[in-house]
Amino acid sequence: MLKVIMAAGALALSGSGALAQAVSPTNTGSMSSMDTGTTPIAGQNEPAFVMAASDANLYQIKAAQFAVTKAQRDDVKAFAKRVQTEAQIAQQALMAALRNDQRTIKAPSSSLSSDRAALVKLLQKTPRGSFDNLYLSQSAQVLQAAWAINKGYAQDGTDPALKQVAGTAVPTLEQELTNGKALLPSALTGGQ
Repeated sequence: MLKVIMAAGALALSGSGALAQAVSPTNTGSMSSMDTGTTPIAGQNEPAFVMAASDANLYQIKAAQFAVTKAQRDDVKAFAKRVQTEAQIAQQALMAALRNDQRTIKAPSSSLSSDRAALVKLLQKTPRGSFDNLYLSQSAQVLQAAWAINKGYAQDGTDPALKQVAGTAVPTLEQELTNGKALLPSALTGGQ
């Protein structure tokens, strides 16, 4: 996990494309659009990618904080702890990639978008008996969106440091999607 942050930081500080070419994030991940239920988002500019990736990370961090204390099942709590840690690492790598003397990309807001804030508010209000499935369902939706954002930028992004961050995030998101869906009752996953 520290390697992700160090690699992103090295790419962000490097003005050379040689380091970015040494790692090819476009081939990261093993899931297809059929596996994830979404399509990679093509043609994102740097500010749009940064804002969307950060919003997904921040949602996962905040939602997992509630899940760690409010979830009834131990496996859901354990999943939330992993997701929280991985989202924090992804957010740190994203912020490190923004620091570069060669270009300027504005840091994203530390506040959630209104859509994601509404999801967190719903989690706050949900009774404990209904919390686990709601958290897992919301998390799956946000993880799908995060996969589409990161996979798309890893495939056709133009900033080497951000492309590396996106490419590194894809396999982690795929693992989180797989683990989270395995915890949901089959009725909520469409029987998959």
